[in-house]
Amino acid sequence: MRALRAFCGPRGEGGQAIVLVAIFMLGMLFAVGLAIDTGQLFNGRRTAQEAADAAAFAGAVVLYQHGSAAQASSAATADATLNGYSTDVPTSGTTVTVSSPPTSGSFSGNASYVEVVIASPVRTSLVPQQAGLTTVRARAVAGNVSGNSAYAVMALDQTCTSGDVSLSSQGQLEVDGGDILINSCSSAAGQNSGNLNIHSPYGTDVVGNVTGLGWNATPGHAVEADPFAGIAKPSTNGLSTYSPSCSGTNQPGIYTTAFSSNCDYVLAAGTYILKGGGISLQGNSSMTAVGVTLFLTNSNYPASGGSCATLALNGNNQTTLSAPTSGTYAGMLIWQDSVCTGALSIGGNGQIESTGTIYAPSASVVGNGSNAQVTCSQIVAKRFDTQNASFHLTYSAGTTYQGTIPALVE
Repeated sequence: MRALRAFCGPRGEGGQAIVLVAIFMLGMLFAVGLAIDTGQLFNGRRTAQEAADAAAFAGAVVLYQHGSAAQASSAATADATLNGYSTDVPTSGTTVTVSSPPTSGSFSGNASYVEVVIASPVRTSLVPQQAGLTTVRARAVAGNVSGNSAYAVMALDQTCTSGDVSLSSQGQLEVDGGDILINSCSSAAGQNSGNLNIHSPYGTDVVGNVTGLGWNATPGHAVEADPFAGIAKPSTNGLSTYSPSCSGTNQPGIYTTAFSSNCDYVLAAGTYILKGGGISLQGNSSMTAVGVTLFLTNSNYPASGGSCATLALNGNNQTTLSAPTSGTYAGMLIWQDSVCTGALSIGGNGQIESTGTIYAPSASVVGNGSNAQVTCSQIVAKRFDTQNASFHLTYSAGTTYQGTIPALVE
């Protein structure tokens, strides 16, 4: 009996330990395998998501450039293929579904967006079965979103020039509904020697700094890009060419000579392409235009070269202008082509009442005269100088050009 106990006791306990160790090791191996599988699935899902994001964005860029839905879908499919995801290889088990407009989500049916869905198999060791395949799914939606930064004044110049927004001793600037942005890195990027009133809670975002009172400045701000840099310029296809008329109503189209006579101009709604001429109001002249976009460009437009149209509102002019409220250029009032660098001169001794965006990406907007009263909605220009004029800006998304930029939204 003693021999039997000796044999069964210790050896039996050792056998139990071996079994427990084996079970523990099996559990550890399963945990390690599960961790590996989870990592593989996470990596596969992340890679597929990055490819879906890139593909959707590629499609959105095509829409931004006024391409068709078919062209956007083709671009998205090609981009997914470049990243290794294609339905064209049946043995891979991968499917890439591109829809423009999207078929699901918040932007379902919206023709300004592209949806990309990628389903791709990932080989795992334990999940769902040994050496099996698990399908991961990634979805992305991209499209054209508002590109307006909601600034009432944007000085786009990115050099360290001083006075990119400037008020002289007799100048006035009143801003409501939005902030001021100054991209200049100068310590005197904004200069106020006149009367500056930015209604609370708005202020000034400046890369460098400002001098004078009234700015409520936030220095050290990041440079902001031109929100309208990608806007498609007006087409001349099918447009008639006119000469400015003092009698009757001028029609939208192409104008190669300037509105310069001392008379009262009336403009019908639409887009006006001013090639090499422009607008130069003198004396007691006036201009009334509702729902217009005035595009100032070079005389050879749409080809390059030639002289640029100018804008000069001088004398005792009485000018009333408003931008379109719908259509491609809704909110865009005065737009100077980026190839033109001559300053837009607004003021004289008159009164200018306008709603819409004044956009001069390569030039300054400058006030003139000592009694000029200028009201508008937004100024986006390389620089802005009130001189001795009084500017009253009231920013509103409903009266300014919003534009669009490609962006991921889902």
